[in-house]
Amino acid sequence: MEAYSRFVVRHRVAIVAAALLVTAFFIFQLFTLRLEIQRRANLPDQHPYVVVQNRMSDLFGGEGVVIIGVIARRGDIFTEEILGKVYRITEAVLELPKVIDASVFSLANARAIVADSDGSVDIHSLMDQVPTEPAEIERIRREVREDRFFRGNLVSEDESAAVIVADFDQGIGDEELAALVEGIVDAERDGTVRIALAGSPILRAALARYTAMIAYLFPLAVLVIGLIHYEAFRTLQAMLLPLVTALMSVAWALGLMASLRLPMDTWSAMTPVLILAVAAGHAVQILKRYYEELAVVADNDEAIVRALVAVGPVMLTAGTVASAGFASLSTFGVLSVRVFGMLLATGILSALVIEMTFTPACRSLLPPPRERERLRERGGAWLEGVLDTLAGFVTRHPVVVLGAGFALFAVSLTGAVDLEVDNSIRYWFTPSTDVRIDDALLNERLAGTATLRILIEGEDANVLQRPDVLSAVDALAAYLEADPEIGGVTALPGHVKRIHQAMNQGDPSFYRVPQDQGTIGQYLFLYEMAAGPNGLTAFVDPQYRRTMIRALSKTDAASFSHELINRLHAFTEDRFRGLPVEVGIAGGTLGVQTALNDVVVEEKIRNMIQVSAIIFLLCSWLLRSFVGGLFVLLPLVVAVAFNFGMMGWTSTWLDMATATITAMGVSIGADFAIYLIFRIREELLRGADLERAVRISLRTSGKAIFFVSSAVAVGYLVLPLSGFSIWIRLGVLTSVIVAVSAFATLTLIPALALLVRPRFLTRG
Repeated sequence: MEAYSRFVVRHRVAIVAAALLVTAFFIFQLFTLRLEIQRRANLPDQHPYVVVQNRMSDLFGGEGVVIIGVIARRGDIFTEEILGKVYRITEAVLELPKVIDASVFSLANARAIVADSDGSVDIHSLMDQVPTEPAEIERIRREVREDRFFRGNLVSEDESAAVIVADFDQGIGDEELAALVEGIVDAERDGTVRIALAGSPILRAALARYTAMIAYLFPLAVLVIGLIHYEAFRTLQAMLLPLVTALMSVAWALGLMASLRLPMDTWSAMTPVLILAVAAGHAVQILKRYYEELAVVADNDEAIVRALVAVGPVMLTAGTVASAGFASLSTFGVLSVRVFGMLLATGILSALVIEMTFTPACRSLLPPPRERERLRERGGAWLEGVLDTLAGFVTRHPVVVLGAGFALFAVSLTGAVDLEVDNSIRYWFTPSTDVRIDDALLNERLAGTATLRILIEGEDANVLQRPDVLSAVDALAAYLEADPEIGGVTALPGHVKRIHQAMNQGDPSFYRVPQDQGTIGQYLFLYEMAAGPNGLTAFVDPQYRRTMIRALSKTDAASFSHELINRLHAFTEDRFRGLPVEVGIAGGTLGVQTALNDVVVEEKIRNMIQVSAIIFLLCSWLLRSFVGGLFVLLPLVVAVAFNFGMMGWTSTWLDMATATITAMGVSIGADFAIYLIFRIREELLRGADLERAVRISLRTSGKAIFFVSSAVAVGYLVLPLSGFSIWIRLGVLTSVIVAVSAFATLTLIPALALLVRPRFLTRG
């Protein structure tokens, strides 16, 4: 390390120039970086429910359902003005790119099935133009009331609201689609109606808009972290160098991401703040040591060499451990989280390269700080006083300190047992946002905004025309309709039953599946002749081998979704036994979010084990002691327990966002423990006794840990300023776990060392 350090000082100009050239290359790559919330990137693609969802999308099309609710402010919707709005919106939606025509569900394109006086059946459009005559409006009202397929699905029970549902294929971005839909409905908004929007494309578009706010939050984080560094060094020169180093690390990581053509999403958008804080923190460690050595040798280059020799191995160790911890997220079952983990790992490795090359070389090029600057750097008596007081308490009462840590751990577990898992994307937004207000309104007045899809698939053509198979599908649809939270159920048997009733003079007793396959085939042929070749393609294939039941739900809460899907599995296993079809449960919002909930729990447990094992094994190897590995883990375990406890106490769900916090907090916290342990060992090897080594380490490394943890914690606290619910939770929880981890490191490790007096601390 000494030979390397002298090489860096000797070739400082070339090293600085090379680092700046690489940085310029990556900055150039940033012009190709794009923000995109990919539809499938947030899904665990190997989960059975997601496999079913993707298969249905491949068979029937559709990757995003848009729900438009038209709600009358006074009276009901059966007026020329409001029905005209429904008609025009439907026609405009049918003209949108990538819309699946057969999936558009509205009063304007629905097919009424009525019995004629001569015994025939009339299948006609419910509203093929804007009705202008009172008699025509009354006919529409009557046909809606008489057809149970429309009541509660197309029109609310109180007739004050109508819905337009449309499904869209891949090939159109969520932001573009949301903008087009907003343009359509904006033209119809006035004092007579309230028009609300919902659906996954609308939510993802809002997610992209909030994610773009990182462009404003990141400079604010730079400013906050810069102010903290100024407090650490009290000189502009020492404040700016860590920031420059950190900004270069961010440019390298994001530039590499752009060169690999990976889009930025909600997860990766958060990485610049963390990379900035961690990279700047490592630079603080080496610069703090530089000022210590400069006070001893009074020679700029020699102080740089001595600082790098002392801190370099520790920084490499801590950075490698942190990078490995973040890289452990690459095994997560969700693509966006895997990219998030690898981007963080790349950022930390970039920071290590820069801090081992550019930082000391640049420091060597700069003139040494003047005596006045050195005196200001040695200021901060308030912090030294706090650390001295803390060191005094820890050295006098190590048993009390460890007892308090154990008590905090035990109390935290009582909150952690109440931790719930939920990945509802709508709750990523605060209740005051338009998407949440619209969503709540549509769930209150109409069939719901969360989707459910069930696939029934047979091997033979026309298997769905068999009476026993179609009756089983009908029973499954009826089972769904019986749930008060489920509405908007659309299934193939419904059309067959409507025709069967109409063919029998509208007798309600004939609203059932006929028990003759030929009759079923004739009814379906009749419907296709009237509705056109695409009339049924949204949920049945031309060979009548595969069909899809579509439904809406008023809630996507994890407990409801999990319980419903379990009941559906039990029902289908019994009702479809012996039939030549397979039932795939479940796609749509309920299915994919249940899959996410399953994966988050399973992957979180595995990731915690992975991160702990990585940190334990690496630190045990570097310290040549399993006990040393346990020392590093001790404060991290307490911090993680406290974080989970706080989530349980505050009813904060464990979701994809909060699931990543553990890996982030543990990886950063391991840095603190490694720096402190190495400094204690260094002081012991210089001849100090353990108590004095602890006091010196808390005053020196402890000060650096305080500023590093403050930079990370306060830097992440800019995220709540976004007003974005998921970033509020992420910012607060990340700040808490980092702060608790730092405090636990400064107290528990010294206390345990004083009680156990492990041999690894005195080994060279």
